[in-house]
Amino acid sequence: MNDTTADKKRYAELKISNKENSKIDIEGEIPVDVVHTYRSKAIAKIQKGLELPGFRKGHVPEDMVISHVGDTAIMQEIAEQAIGDVYVEIVDDNKLDVVGRPQVTITKLAAGNPIGFKITTAVYPEVKLPDYKKLAAAEMKKADDPDKIEVTDDDIGAELERLRGIIAGPAEKDEDGKDKERELPELNDEFAKKLGEFKSLDDLKSKMKAQMLMDKQQKAHEKIRLALADAVINKTKLDVPEVFINGEIDQMMASFEDRVQRAGMKMEDYLKQAGKEIEDLRKEWKPDAEKRAKLQLIFNEISKKEELAPAPERLEREVAHLKEHYKDANEQSIRIYVASQMTNDMVFRLLEGKDPNAFPKTSNGQDEESSEDVQHKEDK
Repeated sequence: MNDTTADKKRYAELKISNKENSKIDIEGEIPVDVVHTYRSKAIAKIQKGLELPGFRKGHVPEDMVISHVGDTAIMQEIAEQAIGDVYVEIVDDNKLDVVGRPQVTITKLAAGNPIGFKITTAVYPEVKLPDYKKLAAAEMKKADDPDKIEVTDDDIGAELERLRGIIAGPAEKDEDGKDKERELPELNDEFAKKLGEFKSLDDLKSKMKAQMLMDKQQKAHEKIRLALADAVINKTKLDVPEVFINGEIDQMMASFEDRVQRAGMKMEDYLKQAGKEIEDLRKEWKPDAEKRAKLQLIFNEISKKEELAPAPERLEREVAHLKEHYKDANEQSIRIYVASQMTNDMVFRLLEGKDPNAFPKTSNGQDEESSEDVQHKEDK
């Protein structure tokens, strides 16, 4: 962008430069006449927190405040206040879609002179989407259809043998160190009843088949979505700002700490046992966090383009359900999280060639995308 100057603005000599990773540098000056307007406010703020012998805090006379702190401290306070206001004005005037906390450097500060500044901040990146529907269609042609997956008698037989081995326990060793032949339990109704509330061996096989089919279909479904995500990520031009990556790492860290605590450990004990520091984990997770951030930015763009958003009644139901499990959590945070997860699922359904607004009912009457599904995604 070119240098910008205009009447009635609190800044001058403005220059905005693009940097890598969706960052920009904002350089400029605050004119002397604007600087003067902040002097009394700066002194008042310093006065409010100053306490000297013989005076209560906040009641030190102005001339003594000036004498005590000096011009440098006053100019520093003027700069902080003025640059804060000017930054908001620049962002608004130039329609900058900034994200995160800006990094401010005062480049020139002296009484009777303009205040020079340089502000580095991240901006919402430009997302150049590929033909995502065409990419998705190609991936779907290569994928196994979860609805055509079957569980064979061999699959059930193998699982039953595994269960027989678990019940029999580990094999004992002979004098040569080799495993002795174990006596495995007989496959009958009694065997089935030992494993749980099963009426018979046939009942066990039937329920085992249903569960194994559900597991196979779920894995196939996850495999499809991973392939779709990789396809659009690889073909999308996008610089991901660090603030988005760090945000994803923070979420991963919070989820991991929760799992560690649920396992009955303290985070510091886990780190000590693993011989790692928090920063080691953050460094290890950064590539995955960058991928997650990139996918979220892509899905945000697709959802805007396709005008996808969860129905209010579904959103409210899911928020209420999650609040029951996390009573101390901030409701607005829950709402943002759930809305994001539901919108992402709608994008996935679109890419899968399904109606993004249609959610088939499961056997218990819930929507296919239930609160349990949302929580499962968070834990992962």
